[in-house]
Order: sequence, then structure tokens, then C-alpha cells
Amino acid sequence: MQRRDFSKAASALAALVLVPGCGGGGGGGGSATPVAAGAAPGLAGPSTLASTPTRADGLAAMGTNLSGMEWAAPGLRFGTSTMPNLDFTVPRKADVAYLAAGGYNKNRLPIQWEMLQPMLHDTLANAAAKSMIGNPGVFHAGYESYITGVLDAHAAAGTKCIIDCHNYCRYQDFTFQADGSVIGLTAPADPLRRPYTTDNTQVQVRIFALAAGATLKQSNFRDFWTRVATKWQSHPGLGGYGLMNEPHDLPQPGGLVASNGGEDLTIWPTFAQGAINAIRAVDATTPIYVAGNEWSAAMSIATQNPGFPLAGANLIYEVHMYLDAFSNGAAFDYDTEVAKNFSAGFGTGAIQPSTGLDRIKLATDWAKAKGVKLALTEVGMPIDDPRWQEMFTRAVTYACGAGCEVYSWMGGSHWPIRNYAINQAPGWHQNKTLPPLVSGALQASAGMAQVSIFDDGPGYAPAGTPVTITVYARGNLAAPVTLTVASNNGGTLSKSSLTIPAGPNGKDTYTYTSASNRVATLSYVGDGQLAGQVPPARKIFSLSDPVAYAATSVPDAALAIIAKYSACKWELADGYTDFMQGAPAADGQEVRAISDSGYGSSPGNAMEMVNWTNKDSAAMGTMALPVMRVTNGKKNSDHTVDNTFGFWCKKSTPTAGTEPDPTNRVPYNLEDAHFAIAAVSVPSANNTGVVFQASQAEQLYTSELGFTNSQPQARWVDANGQTVQLTSAVKLNANTPSVVAFTSAQGAQKLRVNSAVVGSSAATFAPSAYAQMLIGWGFLSYYPRDGFMGNIYAVISGKGAPSAGELAVLEKYLATTAGVTLA
Repeated sequence: MQRRDFSKAASALAALVLVPGCGGGGGGGGSATPVAAGAAPGLAGPSTLASTPTRADGLAAMGTNLSGMEWAAPGLRFGTSTMPNLDFTVPRKADVAYLAAGGYNKNRLPIQWEMLQPMLHDTLANAAAKSMIGNPGVFHAGYESYITGVLDAHAAAGTKCIIDCHNYCRYQDFTFQADGSVIGLTAPADPLRRPYTTDNTQVQVRIFALAAGATLKQSNFRDFWTRVATKWQSHPGLGGYGLMNEPHDLPQPGGLVASNGGEDLTIWPTFAQGAINAIRAVDATTPIYVAGNEWSAAMSIATQNPGFPLAGANLIYEVHMYLDAFSNGAAFDYDTEVAKNFSAGFGTGAIQPSTGLDRIKLATDWAKAKGVKLALTEVGMPIDDPRWQEMFTRAVTYACGAGCEVYSWMGGSHWPIRNYAINQAPGWHQNKTLPPLVSGALQASAGMAQVSIFDDGPGYAPAGTPVTITVYARGNLAAPVTLTVASNNGGTLSKSSLTIPAGPNGKDTYTYTSASNRVATLSYVGDGQLAGQVPPARKIFSLSDPVAYAATSVPDAALAIIAKYSACKWELADGYTDFMQGAPAADGQEVRAISDSGYGSSPGNAMEMVNWTNKDSAAMGTMALPVMRVTNGKKNSDHTVDNTFGFWCKKSTPTAGTEPDPTNRVPYNLEDAHFAIAAVSVPSANNTGVVFQASQAEQLYTSELGFTNSQPQARWVDANGQTVQLTSAVKLNANTPSVVAFTSAQGAQKLRVNSAVVGSSAATFAPSAYAQMLIGWGFLSYYPRDGFMGNIYAVISGKGAPSAGELAVLEKYLATTAGVTLA
């Protein structure tokens, strides 16, 4: 990415918050399936993509950046932040298969040079260093196997993958002493972590230079790419060699250190030509992707790369372009960006709908004039304002028409990617895959048509109060589709016929006004394209006293209360094997996805609970996944295996100046009134850990429901470090389902077990913004927190302070999900 205002490698914190590579340049589940162009009704099963959409004839390659393997950069060499599925994540086979089913035929795989080749080929290291780090030049067997696995997944899906060296013309290395040793060199106890030094002064950042004494030489670069080509040249999943991501700020002429202006622009073309020659000595045909100086900016490829085009067959020049004022991919508020009155590549003047197109046109004009191929290997669409979609679609449609390959930033399975402000990571809603917004715009630009249909809106409507429901498509429609909606219990609909327009991510809305004291079900019927593929039925409540209504129906009374508080409900009865092309999980199968079957979700903000841990091979680590169990006829997730990673609903927090009002938010912060209730069981008398957590991944503040030695416990920690902990004096009986809960409001916290209050406090908490909720484990300050190693049937959480009667109804309902009865 083109990025001049921050550095990815500045620190582990900065990199995790800012995202590497991103720099320059409703009530009830459902079983509807996505609609592909020309697809017949009833295709496939729940959450399984319909037929792969047809791509326009002659269209250049299109896909995403499968980010994740490059994220360990800040922790390299100093510290132990090199653990798979934690500090970096390898894309899953399911990621690749899902993209292929969406019509994407090539992806870009960012990798970290140091992780693949831990020691440069000419390093003078002693025996001790070699025994820990590896021999000079030799690839790390584990990381090499990860790359092979991703290429295998592409080959199996019939698609291709570019290996992208995501290093910015730098290499983070140890400082080797004259005797070949490294001061403080340490081998971690876990073999999946990389060796490190305990002395941070013994880490250096090498950089490309042409002057004598260069710390990162042409021979190093040639050796690396010779080995890559030798290893993977014949792999059927290989789609290209990406020489180097975003060269920038290289030394001044005759210099050896990074510059802050006046860089020698010939350094990168010289290194690139050498790598091209090295690859072509091994592999004569596979495409080679050549980036440009100044962060690969589309706006400067024509002016800042002396010697371009370079010599060599089948070269593709890659550029990066983002839509914000400075085109760095790190600012997402449209109005803020307009107010800057600046546009990268053009100077004074605000961004406008044509900005992205105007920027990429500078590169396509150059490519056309030079007779070379072009690829837009990083471009992102912010998700919080539809004006970004218009700008993005214009730019990508133009790029496709100009024969330019297009790769979005960013897909993949690493945890910070989830619901980041620019992403191509699918979610999970109404028991089916929720395609990312950017996919609809990409498919529209490529002439592909494929959608899934959802709805969202409130469910609590006191008599005479209208509620607004949005029915929306995720993906691209070739032609409009029509749905009809009807109520089974009176009330007034603003309209009964809904039309979702052709194009990407279309929507329609209607209002419903209920008569008093009713439970109404709104049901959809689709036109010929949508028959059987509409959103699930949606209940709307106007009950004057939901607690009293429990005498008639506990499930409806509970759902009315959930709707009143716009709370989330996750039941393992809705557990699926995956959030990408998954199916209902049967007894003994892994569980990776649970829909919010309450009312916590809203358009663009699905309260999904998913697990994206990569377990494609044993080399990914010892973490386990939840497994579905059926106990006394009731589904529950089994977390009893040590180091089980549970479910995660990852969202955003407002950030002044860049993302002040993100669409993706959790329902509450710590200082707000909030509650959580869970139906669980413990297998022994000493279970300790988290059942449910609301928190922020990068911070220590949290609201937790869990256990200590099988005693139910609630715990809160605010941004000032104030800690409140309530613990039941009584352990739960082993293998006996129970309902545990907490409530919190300023000056009043309570712990409840089976509807009885067993602990209370009167704390007042400092403002502490939450960005995630987790079930079965926790995640604080970048690291997992142990789960309670028990079984989970269902969880409810929301904002507000339900009355004691309302809580009792919710608890009674959750008990039924576990097959037990509360008084």
C-alpha cells in the first residue's frame, strides 16, 4: 500500500492496529441460499454458494490479498510474537474455495521474507546460531509448507496464487558478532515460535542499496527468488512471483540507510532487474509482478521508476491505489477526506466520485503507451459510507475495462482483518455466509452476478410505533428482484412488494406498525429467482407485558425481551461447521459459526460468532476447535479440550479522524448498562476460565462471565484498571446444565446463578470502548484468555438493564435450550 504517514514496522502495537499492507498506494435463523446469475431455485443447501458466476469474456484476473502470513513482522527477532494463528495466520483452504466459488480466479499471498528465509544466504553464523535459526539461505520448513498448502488449495479450486514478498525492500535480521554469534539468542520452548534475542539492540533492519557496504545486497535478493522459483515453478497453483511489495524511502545516492526524501530511484529497478533475470534462469514463463517506487503508487509509476519497463518476458507491473485523500488506505470517513481538499496524484482539490478512476487511469495510460501489462494489486473499499462504493466501482470497472488485473485489500483469516474498515472477509448471518460488501462491487465491475439476501431491523414495536426493516442483497444482481412481505397477525405494512435494484449491494426498506399486544410474524416470498431463497420469517412484538406473556409462551416472551433490548442471542442449535459454505454441525463435528438469532444485528453489522482458526495441518499449532455435542437431545459446543479457541465477534471502535462512526460496533461499552446470560455445564469441580467476554483485543478492560474452580464468576476491569470480581460461593454440579448471568450498570453489578443473585457490587466504571464479544474463551492485550473448558448451549447479551422479572424469563428460556427447567 502507498503509505507515507505511518510505518508498518514501527511497533507490534502500531502494526496490529493499522493492519499490514494497508498503506499506500433478525429474529431467527434462515436457510436461504445465494442466487447466481441464471441459477435455478432451490440450489444447494443452507449457506452453500450457488453456481460460480460467469465472468465476462477476456476479463483479466481478479481476487483479493490473502493477508495473514506477513503479520508477524513486528515480532521478528525480538520477542516471541511469531506464533501461527495468533501473531500471523495462514489462509485456510476454505478461504480459497469460497473465493473461487465467488468467481475470483487469482489471489495474492503476502509473505514475510524473513519467515521463509530466516538467514540470508551469505550470513556468517556460528554453529549455535545455525542450530537455532537454520542454515544460510535455507527455507524454513514449516513456513515453506504453509505456502505450499495455500498453492495446493488454489490448485484444488482451479485458481492461481501470486507469491508476494511483502517486505518494502527491507529485511529484519539479527546482528551477528564477528564470531558468528547473536547476543541473547534464545530458542523458545514452543518449536512453532521463532528464535529471538533478549537484547533488542541486537536486531537490525537491512535495506536495499547500491553503494559499497550495503546491508541488503542484490545477491541476497537474487538468491531468494532463485530458491522460490526452484521450489514452486511447476506448482499448478502458482500464478506469479510478486518481487517486492511497496518499495519506498530507499537510501539517497551513495547512501546505506533509509532516506526521508531524495532517495536513489535507480536502486529498486536495479534490484528488480536482477531478480527477474534470476527467476527467468529457472522459470521462463510464470508471470513476474514488478512494483514501483513510492509505495507502488498508481499515480507515480510513470515518473518515479527510471529504466521502466524492464527487460524480461511476461512481466506485469503492479500498482496500488486507495480512495482516501492521501491514497494510503488508512482513512475511512468520506466527509473528513473531502474536507482535506487534497487528492494524491493531483494536489489541491477534494476527492470526488471519479477520484479512484482518475488515479488508476494515470497508470493504465502509461501501461498502454509502453505496451505492458498492469495489475492493481491493492485497492480497498471502505465499508462505512455508500459513497465509497460508488467511487470504488467506477475505478475498478475502468481498470477491468483497461485489461488491468484487480486484487482487493484484504481477505484472509488473521484476526485483525475481521470487519476492518476495508476487507474482503466473509461473515455469517441468518445461518448463511454473509459476503463482504466489496465483493458486490468487484463482481459488478467484472460482469458477474451472484447474491445472498438478508434482512435486519428492530423487533420490538409498542402499539402504534412503526419499525423499519431493511431487506438487502450482498453481491451483485444482474436484474432487479422482487419480494413480497406479509403479516400473519394484522398490523400495517407501508408496502407489501419490495424491489432490490440491479447492481451491487442493493436494498429496499419497509415499515410495519403493529396492533397492540400482538406477536406478528412477517414472512417473505420471492419472485422466480428468489423462490425458497428469501430471508427467514421475522417476529415483531408489541406485547404490553412480555413477562406476563411467559405464561402463554416462554420462547415468545423471551424473544420479545431480547427484541426490547436489541440483544444478541446465539444458540448452538444454530451451530454450523463453517462460516464459508458450511452446513449444520452434527454430533462430533467441529463448530465454526453461530448466527445471532436475536435482535442485536443491523444492516452491515451482523453479530456473528465465528471461528477462523486455521487447522488445515498439524503445523498450525495445538489449539483446538469447539465440537458439537448432543446431550439429552440438546445441541451444545464442547470446549473441554485444552487450548480450545472459541467463537469471536470482532468489530471496531470509533477513531477520531479516520473512522469516527464505524458501522461495525458491538452493542455496548463497559460504562453502559449491559448483561450476559449463558446456559452451560462444567465437567468437573475445577473448571476455570471464560464463558463470555466483551472487550477490546488490544486492551485489558473487559466484562466477563466465567468460572473459577467451577464456581460461577463475573469480572469487570475498566480502562483505569479498576477491577470488580463477583464469585459464587457454590460450585456447579458436574455435567448438570445451569444458567449463569451478570448484569452491570453504573453503581450496580450482580452475578446470578439459576435466577438467584449470588453476588453484588456498586462500582462506577470509567469509559472503556468495546470492539468484540467472545464465547468460550477471551482475548485481551493481543493474547487469548483461557476458556472454561466446559459445554455451552446458548448465550444472550445486550445493552440495558432488564428488570428482575425480565431476567428470570430470559434465564428460564435459556434453561430450555439445555433441557432443564428453572422454577
